[in-house]
Order: sequence, then C-alpha cells, then structure tokens
Amino acid sequence: MQKNLVIFRKFCAHNRDFQLEIRPNEGAGVLLFYPGTLTCPFQYGPLLTALREAGFAVAALHLTGHGLNRHSTGFTFADLLRNGLDAEEWLRNEGYAHIAVCGHSQGGILALAHAAASRGITAVLPITGVLPQMREAVHLTRFAPWADRRKELEAGITRLARWLPRLPLPLQTYLNTRRIFAGATRTVSSRRKLRFFYPLEFLASLFTAEVPARLHSPLCFFSAQNDALFTPAIIQATFDRLEAPSKRLVWLDGGGHLAAMNPRLCRFAARTAAAFCAGLGLPLRIACNENALGGAPHGV
Repeated sequence: MQKNLVIFRKFCAHNRDFQLEIRPNEGAGVLLFYPGTLTCPFQYGPLLTALREAGFAVAALHLTGHGLNRHSTGFTFADLLRNGLDAEEWLRNEGYAHIAVCGHSQGGILALAHAAASRGITAVLPITGVLPQMREAVHLTRFAPWADRRKELEAGITRLARWLPRLPLPLQTYLNTRRIFAGATRTVSSRRKLRFFYPLEFLASLFTAEVPARLHSPLCFFSAQNDALFTPAIIQATFDRLEAPSKRLVWLDGGGHLAAMNPRLCRFAARTAAAFCAGLGLPLRIACNENALGGAPHGV
C-alpha cells in the first residue's frame, strides 16, 4: 500500500452530498475526521499525514456545503453530523470493524455529538470542543454579553433564520478572529476550497444544538494551553461535564487554537491518539521506514 495514496469517495445520503478523503492503511483501524469551522481536509494536511504515519487509516470528511462539495448548498448541524454517521456506516460495510472519531474545533463538537449518537466507535478524540448548550459556548462568540439572556438570543436567531436562511455571515460577525490566531506558531495549511461565510440557518442550528454529555466511547480530549478561543477554563468545564467509560485530558504545550495545523504538535497528538486507541484494541499499522517510529521531536 502506497504511503501517500489518497482516495476520494462521493456520497449522496439523506439528500445531502459529502465526500471522504481516504488515506488507506491495510490492516489498520480507521480514524474518521471532522474538520473545523469553514474548513475541509485540505486545511489539515500535517495532521492527517501524522495520523496516517502513527498507524491509522484515515477517512476525512468533506462535509455537505464544504470542501469539494457545492458551497451553495444549505445545511444544518444535524446534516453535518449525519454525514459522519453515514460515513461510519459505509466504513463498516466495507469491513472496518474498528473506528475512532476525531475533529478540530467545530469538528470537535461534531465528534462529541457522534460519540453520543453512535455505540460502535472505539474512541472519540476531539481537538478542542464544547457542548453547544453549555453557558461557556456563548463565551466563545461575540454574543458573550448576552449569555444571561441566551433563550432570547436563540429565539431571535431562529426567527431570523426562518426568514433569511441563506443570509451569508462571515466568520468575523460571530467569532473574534484575533482569538483564533492568537498563539499560532509555524502553522501549515492551505486555502484550497475554504469557505468564507456560513448561512444563517446553519449558525442557528449550531447555537440551538443539544449534544448529550453521555458518550458511548472512551474520550481523549486535546487542547492547547494557550488557546484564546476555546480557553483552558472552557475546556476543563466541558471535560468535567462529559461522561464516558474512561476519559483523559491532554494539554498541548502551544499552538493556540490552530495547534492542529502545527506539524510538531500534530505528530505529538497523533501518537498520543494512537497509543490511546491501541490500548482499546484498535489495530495500528506502521511501516518500518516511516518517521512515526521516532523521528519527530515529540513522541509517545
């Protein structure tokens, strides 16, 4: 099996188009990956490579309305979660019995929702995340001053979304981009197929989403100590709220909110995830000539 082989698969399920970007690894368990806000797998090259080198087969989602799919398509939080659940079903039908789920930022929220909905995954490995219904989730946004009036805020956003579902809202209207980029070092990414706004109907569905705190799989939660968006206080509160058969919190030593795009931290996170999943019985396959055997500054 070629180390750098990438295969794309197109799907149309539940009237929604999505694609999987697959890095196969014969004999290995699968890591299903949800990208973050506005992004697709093209923005996560170092992380996906590190996960493959750590011994996983990797299946990264081009979610409905993102990446290689039509950006003009409408979608909701439930649609994106459905993409991942449909991808898991397809992977199982293809013979993959061991599947772990990972995601970054908004993708971490989706990964937690996936672990609450699916009883079959080996582990969930969010790289930052929060339960949307938590008070702390409002403090991620520019709506923090209205945290005590959240129900009114949600009702207003929902009403507006009914009238103007496709109203385009750029990232800056609801998140502070300075907090996203604060502390980021040596990031490696791409602008290919990046979105530049979200339709209001999606943001309304995200704001009003209810993700159960009880997860069906063990949890290994990653976050950077200097993340100015998903702050350590928010991550700790989320971790404490979550219920799982077992759980572990891993602090990354830098990189800010974009630590998942820092190659050094990607290697560390990938190896830590691999060790966690191997302990749960997920098979890994590392070729003898791959750097994952010890060439990186960080290792397990």
